[in-house]
Amino acid sequence: MKKNEYVKMHRLENYHFWFAGKRYFIQIFLDQIKSQINKILDVGSGTGGTTKFLQSYGKVTGIEKNSLAIKLAKPQKLKIIQGEAENLPFNKGTFDLVTLFDVLYHQEVRSVNKVINEAKRVLKPSGYLLITDSALEILSGKHGRSVFEKRRFTLKDLENQLTKNGFAVIRSSYIFLSMFPLIFLKRVIIDKLIDTDRSDVFSPPDVINSLFKAVLKAEAFLLYFFKLPMGSSLIILATKKRDAIDSNPDL
Repeated sequence: MKKNEYVKMHRLENYHFWFAGKRYFIQIFLDQIKSQINKILDVGSGTGGTTKFLQSYGKVTGIEKNSLAIKLAKPQKLKIIQGEAENLPFNKGTFDLVTLFDVLYHQEVRSVNKVINEAKRVLKPSGYLLITDSALEILSGKHGRSVFEKRRFTLKDLENQLTKNGFAVIRSSYIFLSMFPLIFLKRVIIDKLIDTDRSDVFSPPDVINSLFKAVLKAEAFLLYFFKLPMGSSLIILATKKRDAIDSNPDL
C-alpha cells in the first residue's frame, strides 16, 4: 500500500466499520476452533489492529514487510517481526494457526502458491489456515491502485489452490454482502466518471459508521448459519492435511 494508506489504517482500524466488520467475520470462523489453537502467526500484520484482536485466541506473532507499518504498530507492544510471506523465518511445524488477512491480493506477492506452501510448512500437522481476501475481478476499481492490488479471487478458485497445495477446506464464504451494492456502484460506475488516486477508505460520520457496523454485525450473525452467495471479499478456513508434503512450488 501507499504510505498514506498505512497511516490511514493506523488511525481508523480500531473505529472504522470496515475493519470492525472484518473482525466480526473472523470471529465467527475462529470461535469454532478456538479450543484447538494456541500459537498463532499473523502474516501481513499491517499496523497491528487484527494482530491485537487475535491475542484473545492465543499467543500471537506477527510478520510484516513494511517498516512504516511496524513502526505505527509499535505503541501496541505487539510481537511483530519484519519479513516476507513467501519466506517465513520460522521452523517447520511451529504454529497451530496461520492467518493471511488481505495478503494474497498484493502486488508484492509474486506467487500465491508459494505463500500458501510457506503457511503449510510452518503449521503443525492438522494446523489451521484462515484467509480473508479481495473477491471478484469486476470490483478492481481505482481503490486497487492505492492499496497495490494485483489480483482478486473467486471462492472456487482459491479453494482449488488450497486443495492442490495440501489443505482441506473446512468452511468458506463470501463476506461484505451487505456492502456489495455500494462497492459495485463505486468501483464499476463512479470510478469511470471521477479521476482519483485515493482508496475507498475514509472516516465516515459517526452515525453512518455506527449504522454500517450494525449492518455488518447482522451479516456476521447470518454467516454463523449460512454461506453467503456474494460479497466484495471472501473468507476461508482450511486445515493442513496430515499427509501433505511441505514444498514451495513457484507457480
